[in-house]
Amino acid sequence: MSKRKVRSQEVAALIVVGEGPHDEAFINHMKELYDSRESGQKVKVESADGGSPRDIINYVVKKKHIAYDTKIILMDSDISLTDQNRKTAQKNGIIIVQSTPLCLEGMLLDVLGQKIPDSSQACKNKLHPKLSGPPTAKSSYGILFPKAVLDATPKAQIVDLKKYISNSN
Repeated sequence: MSKRKVRSQEVAALIVVGEGPHDEAFINHMKELYDSRESGQKVKVESADGGSPRDIINYVVKKKHIAYDTKIILMDSDISLTDQNRKTAQKNGIIIVQSTPLCLEGMLLDVLGQKIPDSSQACKNKLHPKLSGPPTAKSSYGILFPKAVLDATPKAQIVDLKKYISNSN
């Protein structure tokens, strides 16, 4: 396991890559809530800027020159992962967390107990007006998804992201 020296203590490195800028903003919101200086790790959040599951996985694979102890991708589930996608991710030590149903917005509507529309675009159309700002800003998620709401949800993807970001795995 690679470690980086920071202020005379060893710190693990985690990268969480969102499929797009909305995912990146939400992950940064979670990072603000769950990442602490005492966690023993440095958390980096990026966006793969969309594409197919293969494109997103390859985006993270290309970062192999940077020593990350844990690599996570948050991606939509509206496009199925192929066996080859799964093998490539596993071979490169990448953990894939899929937003269900459909996409990030569908997952977040589910966390709120709302009826989920039939398409990713309809999910975006339903959630985005409820946010306190643009969906690309982490602060936009604070009112609907405070720590209390995220702590209370049994949604496996949120539970997993909290675990990794807080380094309590």
